Amino acid sequence: MESHIILKGTKEGVRCVIPEDKDIMELERMCDEVLKDIGHILRDGTLIVDLQGRESKEEEISFILKKLVWPSGATKTIWRSYDTYTRKVLRAAGFNIEEQRSGASLQNSRGLFICKSIRSGQKVEHDSDIFIVGNVNDGSEVLASGNIWIWGKLQGVAHAGCQGDEEAHILARVFESNQIRIGKLYSSIERNNSYWGKSVLIYAEENMLVFKEI
Repeated sequence: MESHIILKGTKEGVRCVIPEDKDIMELERMCDEVLKDIGHILRDGTLIVDLQGRESKEEEISFILKKLVWPSGATKTIWRSYDTYTRKVLRAAGFNIEEQRSGASLQNSRGLFICKSIRSGQKVEHDSDIFIVGNVNDGSEVLASGNIWIWGKLQGVAHAGCQGDEEAHILARVFESNQIRIGKLYSSIERNNSYWGKSVLIYAEENMLVFKEI
């Protein structure tokens, strides 16, 4: 079954969600489909290019510009990505990336909801809470300004409250991680701990991390 760019109307504009598992040649077909179906809606409007967790290098960003963004006639383009490398590429090119909130505005920031596992080598960052329905595999990292909730195995590195919020917490359905951080607090965990492989809530108390089996 062929994949397509998912289109969603938002108050900001038209959001085009790019599949994470398709190569450039397939992207060309999908971009053509979007322009054919809703090109008239995009013209003079706002286009939101949502790359999700896709790791996009300069070549791919340029390709999307030529095949989707410029032909669309959109007067404003917003790029969205939770992949750290892709965000660096977009930022270096001077593109308009989704706003990152911090401080007093954090309480109004929307959480990031991910319905899949995070692969080894992948790094996810978000300036609010992160909800993952899947595993955080060994060799991956998840960093959130707020809380981290994982409905699966936590095997990689999780850093909640990464901007210094030690009131943040981490919840894991199956805990199997050797490294956990909340705010500036850090804990290295051995496999022989009683809560290894269990459902745990992790939070800071009296300048140390507390692991509570739930």
